[in-house]
Amino acid sequence: MTLADEVEVALEEVIGMMPGGGEERTGQRSMARAAAEVAETGGHLVVQAGTGTGKTLAYLLASAMSGGRTVVATYTKALQDQMLDTDLPMVQEHMQSATGRDFSFAAIKGWSNYLCLERVDEIQSAKRQGQLDGMLEDATSHEVARVLAWAEGTTTGDRADLDFEPTSAAWKAVSVLPDECLGASDCPFAGSCFPMKARRQAAEADVAVASHALYAIDLHIGGFVLGEHDLVILDEAHQVEEAFTDAFGFQLTGGRLQWLANLAVGVLGPDDLGAKVRKLGDQLLEDMRNHGAERVHTGEAADLTRTLELAESRIEALLAAATRIVDAGDEGSRRQKRLVKSGRSLLADIQAARQHLTSPSSLEHLTWIEIEDGRRPVLKVVPVAVGPFLEDTLWPRHTAILTSATIPANIVERLGLARSAPRIEDLGSPFDYETQTLLYCAAHLPDPVSNHDDWMLGVLDELEALIAAAGGRTLALFTSHQALGQARERLAGRVELPLLAQGERPPKALLEEFTLKEESCLLATRKFWQGIDVPGPSLTLVVVNRLPFPSHNEYLVKKWSELADPMGWWKVELPIGATRLAQGAGRLVRKATDQGVVAVLDPRLAKGSYKKELVDGLPPMKRTTDREEAERFLAHLRDR
Repeated sequence: MTLADEVEVALEEVIGMMPGGGEERTGQRSMARAAAEVAETGGHLVVQAGTGTGKTLAYLLASAMSGGRTVVATYTKALQDQMLDTDLPMVQEHMQSATGRDFSFAAIKGWSNYLCLERVDEIQSAKRQGQLDGMLEDATSHEVARVLAWAEGTTTGDRADLDFEPTSAAWKAVSVLPDECLGASDCPFAGSCFPMKARRQAAEADVAVASHALYAIDLHIGGFVLGEHDLVILDEAHQVEEAFTDAFGFQLTGGRLQWLANLAVGVLGPDDLGAKVRKLGDQLLEDMRNHGAERVHTGEAADLTRTLELAESRIEALLAAATRIVDAGDEGSRRQKRLVKSGRSLLADIQAARQHLTSPSSLEHLTWIEIEDGRRPVLKVVPVAVGPFLEDTLWPRHTAILTSATIPANIVERLGLARSAPRIEDLGSPFDYETQTLLYCAAHLPDPVSNHDDWMLGVLDELEALIAAAGGRTLALFTSHQALGQARERLAGRVELPLLAQGERPPKALLEEFTLKEESCLLATRKFWQGIDVPGPSLTLVVVNRLPFPSHNEYLVKKWSELADPMGWWKVELPIGATRLAQGAGRLVRKATDQGVVAVLDPRLAKGSYKKELVDGLPPMKRTTDREEAERFLAHLRDR
């Protein structure tokens, strides 16, 4: 019996273990066989598996039974949670009961996702000495105090386990990046270090679950994070190019210089070197604000370049002073080592940023300024193309399975897979969309580009009416935080149903409450467009406020479009928009009995010259532009 035959039998057994006996899915069986064949013989598999295929269980069973070690990388945290909470425990139960073989799995996250006990100790020490205000920067003392209280009882140190969502500044105060970590030989808390504990568990596991970003970083540094593995599964593969490109880059903020200055005060005392670095942090913030949130081209932003040049020389002087210190005591020595590590890391990024801003080689990189959290400017530098790197470092070394409900047509070329001649499969979807679902387009609304304000008013009216018809049970997806905020404000006083909004609590907690409270509504942005799974009556309406084409400030996508000219928008941005729309619509039907409406409140879906490309990427739903028909459909589901 081949591995594919064994996996097919195992799949039937696992499905039989599910409550109600599970669902028979032809596409799932086909994917399990294909994954097993590739895991056994090598090569690569690119498989489009429509919503409802059950692809996660299929590839996890195949990888588990192959006997090798597997890393599964996803773009969204929600899909990781689904695997860890549901699919992998089922695989584990089967492996133990049917084969008697132990099977283990673990999640592994980036270093800064975990609480740093050494940093906590330093904050508590500063608090005792009355120096806490200067250390915390713009992180609120209240948020840090909540984290410190949680730190006393947590067994994981995982940010996701907090019962509130801290600001990035607050979390940065209690965590460290890998380049800031003292390391096992110098940290007094190495024995109880949360990220080290998570990595040890993951290194021993048969299946390690990670993010695209962490897998990219692991590739970049030679495999020291995730360890040896035979098979890599890249789920949500349509996001690989964007996620890997971002992970291969770096970013600079004024806060990094200010934090280094704070460390310097603890090591060197309140001398001129630390004060000068802090001043440059303020200057970098001002330069970025003056430039504005936009792309930075080679040769422009002279003020920014001069500030970086001055920062380079002052950090070099600060590091020279720090390395001359001896006999600083245990706590002083720890601060000294962190200052040197952080300073060297920051110095390397500043030098690279200067090179990309002034050298013709910057054509291979893209640099831009964006505003984080609505107020903090960040200078980002990323490579333009990742395909050549992956062609050299990933595809020759690991068997790979790339899968998604929506695979871009050009993914093989863009990811450097062409020479590897991957096996390509399209398994469709098992659901009867034509009778289970309805696609409603609000074709009567104004154009969102030429008449945005009137269009937005219409969107709010449509959203309120559709939610009322559905009796809640709504996932409303927005292309901007501003639109989400407007909808939240409008609905809060007019819809007497539980109303949840992204940002109020961690995504996992929001999703759990949305699933449990059947009449609730969840308002969200891009984080919830993919990778979430809410089967059953808790979700009968998915609303997409606007066609999710790349925005003007997605500079990387715009660069790809520029390089793909002529017809760059049609070759790059339209396929991305179609993929995102299909991903959002795919949240509606998660099992064979699910029914509901996908409402797109953008008239361009019905009137745009590209409507065919968008509709062809969606499941074969019955279509209407009549809101009353959509309301009747929803009311029937609500009242049954």
